Amino acid sequence: MLANLAVEILNGKVQQARDESGDLVAQIKAKVKEELGIAAMDIEIETMQNQIEALQKKREELGFSKYNDGLLPGSQAKMLVDKRTGTACEKVKQLEDMKTTAISRIWTATTMASALEVLEEAKRL
Repeated sequence: MLANLAVEILNGKVQQARDESGDLVAQIKAKVKEELGIAAMDIEIETMQNQIEALQKKREELGFSKYNDGLLPGSQAKMLVDKRTGTACEKVKQLEDMKTTAISRIWTATTMASALEVLEEAKRL
């Protein structure tokens, strides 16, 4: 019975020593982090992560997906790209139409001078 009582007492002392050791390690670790500037770095990292999140949100609000640089439907970016792409495509279509017309005019020209005139017009485009 005395042995059991001694075990209980010593188990309590061991646990108390472990708790104190854990607290001491935590305190020393906090001081070392402060001395090495880790605490300041952690604050800076958190601030930068918040800035990254804000920029990603802004990027998505403007219409660019954060995963693959794709355009989000209905966004300002999508409308601008579609508008500019449409203008470029229209230019290509106009040039192809002019090419067809120029070829037809050359084939139907009755004189060499009128055929050369069509060729000169094409060069000036």
